Amino acid sequence: MTDTAKQIEIVERMPIQMVPASSNVLDPMTTITNALANGASIEMIEKLIGWTERLQATAARKAFDAALSEASMKMPVISKNRVVDFTSQKGRTHYKYEDLGEISRVARPILAEHGLSYRFETKVDQRIVFVTCIVSHRDGHFVANTLSAAVDESGNKNHIQAISSASTYLQRMTLKAALGLAASDEDDDGKAAGMSAQITDDQVTQIMTELA
Repeated sequence: MTDTAKQIEIVERMPIQMVPASSNVLDPMTTITNALANGASIEMIEKLIGWTERLQATAARKAFDAALSEASMKMPVISKNRVVDFTSQKGRTHYKYEDLGEISRVARPILAEHGLSYRFETKVDQRIVFVTCIVSHRDGHFVANTLSAAVDESGNKNHIQAISSASTYLQRMTLKAALGLAASDEDDDGKAAGMSAQITDDQVTQIMTELA
C-alpha cells in the first residue's frame, strides 16, 4: 500500500473532529500533491478533496467559536440611549431602548478585533418583513439568525417607512440574539470595571443626618 493510500485509510477511519489541523502527516495540500505525484486515481483525489473541505470547515467552525467566545467576554452591557414617550387614546407609552447605531458603536470594534463581522439580509413577503443577521469569521464560518414581523404601520408612516421601521427593529433583535447582547437603562461602566455599588459608612451617616 502506498503512503498516500495509507493516509486515505487513516482519514477515512478518523472522525473529522479529531483530525489535527496542524498535522504535517495529514496536511491537505501536501497529501493531494503527493497523491498527484504518485499517479493517484480520480476516485482517490476526490476523496482527498472531500476530506480537505471537511477539515477546513471544521477548523473554520472552531476558529469562529473561539473568536465569538473571546469577543463575548469583552462585550459590555449596551446602554439604552433612546426614549419613547407619547400619549395616545390607549394611555401613555414610555420606554427606553438601544438603537442600532449604539449597538454597532459598541460591538463592531470588539468583533473586528477577533476577526468577526456581521451583515443583514432583508426580504419582504406580502406585509411581512424577514431580516437575517449573518455573523461571519475571517476564516469563512458563519451563523445566521432570522426573525420576522409585520410592517410597522403605526403613526402616519407610508409603506416604505413602515418596512424600514420593521427592518430596523428586526436588525436590532437579530443582532442582539446572535451576539447574546444585553441592554441596561443606565451606564454600566462602573460595574464593568469591577467597582463596588455599595455605599460607604460615611455616606450612610450623611443620609441619616439629612433624613433626621
